Amino acid sequence: FLVQRRGTHTVGKLFGPVMLLWFLTLALLGVGQIVQDPEIITALSPTHAVSFFALHPFIAFVAMGAVVLSITGAEALYADMGHFGRSPIRRAWFGLVFPCLTLNYLGQGSLILTHPESAASPFYLLAPSWGRLPLVGLATLATVIASQSVISGAFSVSRQAERLGFLPRLTVRHTSQSEGGQIYVPSINWILYGGVIILLVVFQS
Repeated sequence: FLVQRRGTHTVGKLFGPVMLLWFLTLALLGVGQIVQDPEIITALSPTHAVSFFALHPFIAFVAMGAVVLSITGAEALYADMGHFGRSPIRRAWFGLVFPCLTLNYLGQGSLILTHPESAASPFYLLAPSWGRLPLVGLATLATVIASQSVISGAFSVSRQAERLGFLPRLTVRHTSQSEGGQIYVPSINWILYGGVIILLVVFQS
């Protein structure tokens, strides 16, 4: 979103402002809680992670799987890696995404330590009551954009896998006359659709 360039489609241009607002909102929510409990900053010390692994190795191993999910936004950056290169993606990640996520998770941690009952929904409880409904709307928009990025990333990965001989020949449709990396792979799209339907049926939510 920070590295959009000329020639991208109109919808793509709308993604940038929404995601910028999303990450700034994450930071603002976190800072609001951190100001009330500055001691939470000490959570950034790696000694906590080391001691956690030493005392609870199995639980720590399982928790590492959830850590990946906390890096939300990485999939959106990855999807554009082939279009924009490494440098702009690195600047977007370290300049905005990573700091905003860190502030938000520190805020959530502080809220849970202060009010354990908030563990049911720490993200939304960071916001004042009047702001929760707008936050749901913004989160929905960010989710739609992130899911689009995941789909684009799946297309790119499957295309590379096909070229390396790990997948059979796939029908690939180019959606841009100027950008070679903007592709649509119908079979992968249907597989993703089927996977989403299965998840909905299994979790029923």
